[in-house]
Amino acid sequence: MRSLVIVAALVCSSSLWAAGSSSSAPEEIYYRYITADGVVHLERTLTNTAIENGYQRVDSYGRVLEEVEGVALHDEEARKRRLTAARQRREDAELLRLYAGPDDAVRARDRKVDSLELAISYEENNLAQLQMKLDDEIAVAARSERAGNKVAAPVQEAIDRLQRQIKASEKKLEGFDREIEEVNREYAPIIHRLEEIESGK
Repeated sequence: MRSLVIVAALVCSSSLWAAGSSSSAPEEIYYRYITADGVVHLERTLTNTAIENGYQRVDSYGRVLEEVEGVALHDEEARKRRLTAARQRREDAELLRLYAGPDDAVRARDRKVDSLELAISYEENNLAQLQMKLDDEIAVAARSERAGNKVAAPVQEAIDRLQRQIKASEKKLEGFDREIEEVNREYAPIIHRLEEIESGK
């Protein structure tokens, strides 16, 4: 079967040479390619098979006008690259809508961090006051015990309440620290990408 196809292609090629001997005949372009099984094909039109295998453009005299490499029309990796590039373009457009450039993103990050640091400062002051009150209540309780008296219920209640408030305040401070880390982590890739866009990468 392969030999028949090759012969047919050669016969067709011979007829092209014969047809080309007449100067009055219009010059035609043909596409010659070889499939994976080694069969030579000669077509009047450019087919998907020729595109995938690579082909030669030849004239009616059989002269090679152009060599074209094969292209995978259904290349999954190429499709993924196109989708990734399209998604990156959309994300870049959104970034540029939100920020004028990397410096603008840095300022936005710093504003959030400054706000959180202000909250930390306030909470640290609150924690210090709670600790002072707790120390005072503990001192009252200690004097009662040294005098051989039982700690008064209001004093013990105040100690328990202040200890709970101190724990809550410490958790708040831990939460603020985590938020600052999250803000820095969130803005790092944004600033980096804006720098790449600005530099033209």
